[in-house]
Amino acid sequence: MLEDVISPDGNLVDNLLELSDGDIVSKARPNKCKRCGGVKILGIEIMGAYDGILFWECDICENTILRFKKENTEKYLENAKGLWTNPSDWGYVKPSEFN
Repeated sequence: MLEDVISPDGNLVDNLLELSDGDIVSKARPNKCKRCGGVKILGIEIMGAYDGILFWECDICENTILRFKKENTEKYLENAKGLWTNPSDWGYVKPSEFN
């Protein structure tokens, strides 16, 4: 996931910013997507970058809403550079326990 949102030089990749509402920042989960009106807004967490939701994403049109200013988001993403994880080590979580 990290490679989807950050470039090798540590900046947010263009497609994440193209899908975002620009400089709009929303600390709380938006009620609906400003682009398509969808109400299913997901909180995206990047392991190793920030302990919690880093940005919001519409599950319908993939519009991204930053939770922090762009510069701060890039700094958090910088924390995860060079880290990796093995999905086999994550264990199994029953779908009924998803949040």
